[in-house]
Amino acid sequence: MMKTNKSVQIENDKLLMDIVEIKRKLSELFNRTGPNTSEYISLSIKLDFLMNEYFNEKMEQFI
Repeated sequence: MMKTNKSVQIENDKLLMDIVEIKRKLSELFNRTGPNTSEYISLSIKLDFLMNEYFNEKMEQFI
């Protein structure tokens, strides 16, 4: 059981790093071009997806 929890934690770390990286890119894009570019919109959608995935994993740990 501990091994499973540890692998979930590692996966969450990867997911968190992806979220941080996308947020950084979004900030740079916003400052450079504003929010009305297709790249900004695509990254925003990806960020929403990853954050939902992260929160769903966290909720499953409590169930």
